[in-house]
Formats: sequence, C-alpha cells, structure tokens
Amino acid sequence: MQKLVIVTFVLRALGFVLVLLSLFGHDLILNVFPGLEGMSINPIFYSGIGVYFVGALIYFFVNKKRRADRRREEIAEAEQRALQSSARGQDQDGGQDA
Repeated sequence: MQKLVIVTFVLRALGFVLVLLSLFGHDLILNVFPGLEGMSINPIFYSGIGVYFVGALIYFFVNKKRRADRRREEIAEAEQRALQSSARGQDQDGGQDA
C-alpha cells in the first residue's frame, strides 16, 4: 500500500513538472524535441494535467481505503478496551459483594 502512495506522489509531481514545462519551458521543449518547432505545445500541457489527475484520483481512493481501515481498527480497539474495563468492573464488584 505504501508503494502505491509513493507512486501517486511521483505521478502528481511529474504532472506538475509537465505543466510548468509547457508554460515556461518552450525553448527547452523545442531543444529536446526539435520536431515540434512550429507546432503547438498544448499536448504536453494536457498530458501534465492528465498525469496529475490520474495520480490524484488513485491517491484519493487509496487514502479513502486507508482511513476506513484505520477507523475499523480504532473501533475494534475501543470495543476491546470497553470489554476489558467491564470485565474488570465485574470482577471488582463480585469481590466486594462476597
């Protein structure tokens, strides 16, 4: 699960870099891809937005599952503590009545 969270952060960072590159790095893009000279750089911008969106969407569902698992564990721990405290209370009451 932790690896998937790291992958989502990498995807979001890559999307952010692609968007910044398309906005401010026209010369760099044209030096790396000279075939794009005279063409629009919008596909790089849209790819950046798409990659970021995919990473954010995966993170949303993974985080939702992690929170639900944590909530279930907290409920189970609370129930366990309640059972232990009620058992101790019955033992103390039983000892005092005798």
